[in-house]
Amino acid sequence: MPDTIQSRFDEGLLCLQNREYDEAIQKFREVFDLDPETTGIHHYLGRSLLGKKLHTEAIEEFSCAIKKNPLDGNSRYWLALVLMEQDRFCEAVPILYEAIRREPGMLYHFSEQILSIFQKKRSFSETREFFRQCTEIFAGLGPSARNNDAFTLSRAHPYSILGQIFFEKGLLNEAVENYREALRIYPKNPSFHWKLADIYFISNFADEAISEYRAALRLDPEDAEVHKKLADAFVIKGLLVDAFHEYREAVKLEPDNEDFAKAYSRFRTILTDDEKQGKTIRSPGIARDRLPENNGSPGSEEFHRLVTEGENELVEYKTSTLWSKSFTKADISASESREVHKFGRDTSKFILAKTLAGFLNTEGGNLIIGIKENKKGMRNEIAGIEAEYSKLKDPTTDGYRRMIVDEVIRKYLPPEIFHNMNEFIRIQFPKIQDTTLCWLEIKKSGEGVFVRVQDEEYFFIRVDAETRQIADKALVDYYKRHFR
Repeated sequence: MPDTIQSRFDEGLLCLQNREYDEAIQKFREVFDLDPETTGIHHYLGRSLLGKKLHTEAIEEFSCAIKKNPLDGNSRYWLALVLMEQDRFCEAVPILYEAIRREPGMLYHFSEQILSIFQKKRSFSETREFFRQCTEIFAGLGPSARNNDAFTLSRAHPYSILGQIFFEKGLLNEAVENYREALRIYPKNPSFHWKLADIYFISNFADEAISEYRAALRLDPEDAEVHKKLADAFVIKGLLVDAFHEYREAVKLEPDNEDFAKAYSRFRTILTDDEKQGKTIRSPGIARDRLPENNGSPGSEEFHRLVTEGENELVEYKTSTLWSKSFTKADISASESREVHKFGRDTSKFILAKTLAGFLNTEGGNLIIGIKENKKGMRNEIAGIEAEYSKLKDPTTDGYRRMIVDEVIRKYLPPEIFHNMNEFIRIQFPKIQDTTLCWLEIKKSGEGVFVRVQDEEYFFIRVDAETRQIADKALVDYYKRHFR
């Protein structure tokens, strides 16, 4: 390329970079007049025209660029973006697929723009199908296309975007699966790590969240937001010194961020006050006020009111805690209950755990064990818990308490609840008609409480007089509304 043409072409590129679109258009047209065969002239003229929102003219230039160079994937990406903005998806999508085949390593530059347009103009299912098809295209490309870092990053991006849209839809399992696949392909992208960590965090997998936030910071130690998120996760785990350092690092990196400054200041105050008072430092992420002192005895009018007025959103009755403990395999097989088939002899303890979680996740409440509720308008029967003593190692109220704490609360609820149980759950054994009942007063938690059974987690809330499980989008919406 002659020096004059090269000089004007370079000037045009600089103007385009500085968003001086009129000047860029003028320079590129001068180059075209001097030598219409100049490599890239139609592409960059199209980009300049697009900056001026001259969409029709830009489409013509990108089309000319592709006609002159059928291998030009870059112009195909830009052409497809313009067509999508004009709702011409039937034309744009095949062009995008061809762009990926021609220049797969460029997809990561465009994936967020493509997603943004799809989400504005197309349905979730269409968006999901497009990015799934992108993964299929990458899977079908030959070895010659796989020899650079840009290709690997671009191959991972559709999985990351699928993770994002599944998360926004409330489909957390699918979101996690896709983020994991993105990381398997390209573990060097910090955003893949912290986005996966965000899902772990709201799902109460604090250890996994900490691991992914740390991985993100190893790749990008200057990300103040991730330092703050890691601090929040440390708080949940009770690792308060680590949390303090991460809050401080976030403020150091972004001293003008008011949210970071407030979090750091509040946390430092909590640490200082607790140290002055000689208290055990606890996590501020969960509501930590103790249950109010019970000024009356368990046989007070308040308790009698709870027993006689029936179940509601704040009161639940259970006949026993150990009714499934003696089930045989034949009993389990014959049962019509899905919970019995899934949890077997532990079913009654699981049901007790989900009731506790439902109260913790809603507005707190009262669980009374030893009352048989009559559904047909008759008075409830005071059954008591004495009949269950024979199933305990220690057949006393103390043994009953330890069974609930160790075999229900400790086994199924998060460690934060077990380790600070007196702040969330108070267990008493009042008597009515010389019959012993078990009364659990439950305080609302400041963070979501998941019931964990092996590798599965369940989230429950109270709705009227029932405990109900919610998941997916309903869970995400409830969590954001209730705990944030």
